[in-house]
Amino acid sequence: MHPLDLAVVVVYLGIIATIGLRQARRVKDARDYFLAGRSLTWWVIGLSIIGTNIDTNSYMGAAGNAYDVGIAQANFEWIGAIPAMILASLVFIPLYWRAGVYSIPEYLGLRYRQEVRVIAALIASLFAVFALGVAMWALALTLETYLGWPIWLGVLVSGSVVGLYSVTGGLAAVAMTDAIQVSIMFACGLIIVFLGISQAGGLATFADTFTSQHPQHIQAYLPGDHESFPWHGVILGLGFVLSPAYWVGGQAILQRTLGARSQWDASASMMFAALAKLFIPLLIVFPGMLALAMQADLAYPDMALPWVIKNVLPVGVSGLMFVAIIAALQSSIDSGINATALMITRDIRHVLIKHHDPDADLQVGRALTLIILLGAMVVAPFVGQLGSIYTVVQQGLSLFQGPMLALLLLGALTRWATPKAGLWTLVTGVFVAATLLLGADVSMLYVAFLSFCYSLAALLAFSQITTPLPPEQLDQVTYLPLRTRGEVSP
Repeated sequence: MHPLDLAVVVVYLGIIATIGLRQARRVKDARDYFLAGRSLTWWVIGLSIIGTNIDTNSYMGAAGNAYDVGIAQANFEWIGAIPAMILASLVFIPLYWRAGVYSIPEYLGLRYRQEVRVIAALIASLFAVFALGVAMWALALTLETYLGWPIWLGVLVSGSVVGLYSVTGGLAAVAMTDAIQVSIMFACGLIIVFLGISQAGGLATFADTFTSQHPQHIQAYLPGDHESFPWHGVILGLGFVLSPAYWVGGQAILQRTLGARSQWDASASMMFAALAKLFIPLLIVFPGMLALAMQADLAYPDMALPWVIKNVLPVGVSGLMFVAIIAALQSSIDSGINATALMITRDIRHVLIKHHDPDADLQVGRALTLIILLGAMVVAPFVGQLGSIYTVVQQGLSLFQGPMLALLLLGALTRWATPKAGLWTLVTGVFVAATLLLGADVSMLYVAFLSFCYSLAALLAFSQITTPLPPEQLDQVTYLPLRTRGEVSP
């Protein structure tokens, strides 16, 4: 790495750590730590949502897939995000605010029963630790590729930087640093577009390359017999299940909306993030298309983005782009750590320990944040032995996203789903998904869709033979658009 590029990276890490540590001074209690004292504005939350969403799969994996399959990769940003984000903004965020919850498992506990809350939090927390290890490993691998650092050193340095502000500063530090990181990502994405098209011979030449030489790369959908992402699997599995489950039930995403200064800010932030999603392919899909247009000779598609950084960007700017990659990975790690600490502190500890001390939540939360970070650092070096990161992570999500989405949708939009039915549906739904994925070797997209369909039917059937909640308990946890309600701040 050129000394100027290295200087850019060092300065960035210093600025992020300083800003995060300054936010720590404002943390006085658990509400400040987990929900930023409910002081976040809509634009900070919106940028933070995008930062949390863009991870190693989005940067390295999406560019590689775009090099391999073309513009259809953008469907994972459009079909796989925007409709569900609008649903979250208009329906679920107002509902969570009215229920006055800190987390999605807490809402499930109010709508169904506390056993559902604990199981949902446990599943999400276990998966989060694994996903954090994946992100930590990817960040260390990036440092090894560009700086020549061994994996253990990359894990140690990246974990230390993230830990400096996430352990002490909580959600406010995470949100503010995410906002800065996303701004860097967009700036670098626009620079790549401008310089890349110029070096490819101009916009007309760039477009002609695909229409004449790679027409399959400008198809919006992949064929129905595509091995990994057939068009009907993308629509059914991604569009109808995995995407809504992520955007209406993902704790790391929605936690910052619960830390907004008002419900309007919370809903507006998700709309703002949905608008930004329209342009995300410029950041993560265009580099892969550019590498193909410039006839890059790549051993693996995932090398598309590194090739563009090396061959398109000048010194200094390439360092800034490297910073953008680090930023994407860091923002996913810090958000996941904070969200997981919240779920363990409130959704598991508060339920299992009947005589817990609420005043100790801040100390417990900080201790858990450190423990989760260390756990991810321990897991990270072993992630490379699992094969494709993208496939492993998506398969893990497909094990529980179908049942979780069914519980959220029918719990929010109906009054007849019962507490016992919710518990039985969650347990059996995860079992069905595991059987399909591990026993029948069904594609993860179809596993998500089929387990969702089963969970809808199971929740309906079990609800017919069990007792629903009393009407007065349902008022705050169901969405009834025809009834007038005053806004209730959490």
